[in-house]
Amino acid sequence: MANSKKGTAQVVQVTPKQSVIKEFGTKTKLVAAIVALYDAADGSAAKLQQASNTRLLSHHRNTKRMVAKFGSRAKAVEAILKAKYPKGEVPQAEQAKVAGFPPWRLMDLHRQLTGETK
Repeated sequence: MANSKKGTAQVVQVTPKQSVIKEFGTKTKLVAAIVALYDAADGSAAKLQQASNTRLLSHHRNTKRMVAKFGSRAKAVEAILKAKYPKGEVPQAEQAKVAGFPPWRLMDLHRQLTGETK
């Protein structure tokens, strides 16, 4: 039989919850790790706690990439604004807007402004 799975090894997919438990122990510890990397404001931990495990794992991965590339969230925002406004006159509204972006959006915006490839 062509479609028979008899005799083949079955691959069991790891669920996001299993990944969270394996890497961090609990969802609360994952949220604490994200907040520690993110330099997040008060109240963001409660909001992150409500997110799905998949979303949290993605958020953690993107936050680690941002910190590895820029060092901190503030430096990422600074690099984006420097690329967007090379003469140095940044409107306060734009600075506040960019500072509120999540890490994945900061990384994408920097890539767009500098012309980097993925």
